[in-house]
Amino acid sequence: MKTIKRIAAAAAAALCLTAAAGCSGEKGFMGNTEEVSLEEGDVFAVISILDYGDITVKLFPTAAPNAVKRFIKLAEDKSYDGRTIHRVVKDKLIQGGSLTGTGFDGNVAKQEYFAEETSKYMCHYYGALCMAKSEDGNYRQFYIVNNKTPAKIDELAETIKAQLADEEIGGKMLDTDKEYYKDYSSKLSNMPAEVKERYSQVGGLFDLDGKDTVFGQVVDGYDVLEKINGVETVNGNKSDDKQDIASKPIDEIIIEKIEVIRIAPAETTVTEKTKTTRAPSKTQATQEVIVDDNNTPATVSGRETEAEPETAAASASVPEATE
Repeated sequence: MKTIKRIAAAAAAALCLTAAAGCSGEKGFMGNTEEVSLEEGDVFAVISILDYGDITVKLFPTAAPNAVKRFIKLAEDKSYDGRTIHRVVKDKLIQGGSLTGTGFDGNVAKQEYFAEETSKYMCHYYGALCMAKSEDGNYRQFYIVNNKTPAKIDELAETIKAQLADEEIGGKMLDTDKEYYKDYSSKLSNMPAEVKERYSQVGGLFDLDGKDTVFGQVVDGYDVLEKINGVETVNGNKSDDKQDIASKPIDEIIIEKIEVIRIAPAETTVTEKTKTTRAPSKTQATQEVIVDDNNTPATVSGRETEAEPETAAASASVPEATE
């Protein structure tokens, strides 16, 4: 029974991966799947967290124009100043930007929300900056992926195939379920090779690909992410409470400001502030891919953070928010 549960947990990511396979950026665009650094013509943001330090994030307006436009507007209007990081799911993600500091944003007009913007090469790798959405869409809250455990995508796919072939497991499943899991395993196997390789190097939350909007990538300040990851947390975020995940920081983590900086193209004479940064170093750690009974993720449904079904181990807890 436990093994069947593991298969079901892994299968929860299937729809996300299917969606990711259906959309891509411009020809030759590799998004945050390749090594990310700041170059001439780029726009980036410096997220200053009071008493913790700065997190520098490269933005991708070509891949997610609406998300980047909204994020820049809110930052330049100082709407993020003084808001909090209200959710810290250890070794998974940090989330903030809520108007109330609780994951709720009050009564928001429907037209203020915008739809997901996905690309097969904009993925939830360690350090990805993403929009946290409600059932109405994306509004203002964001999260940064903080899972750096390498994901072995092909191994997960093969494990599912083997378990389905096992009479003790697959033999007791409905034919419709078997087909579903076979399809999921196939989709894992068919993920772009570059994406699977990147996840095996830096980790992340691959089950969210194609579901949430990735619009940026951390290029500096991973040490700040690690400091925040280590804070003491208690219950207090509704969706995580349902899964007994303590994700509310005991002490407030305040976003002091978010500064948006544009690097002038080489041909212009405009001088603007730039920052030299590096992408994270590659890690060689290994991991067990199938989730176990205690590895339950959380996501949002509706206008608050809600629980989500079990997913692949590489991405246990998920974001989403707003009201």
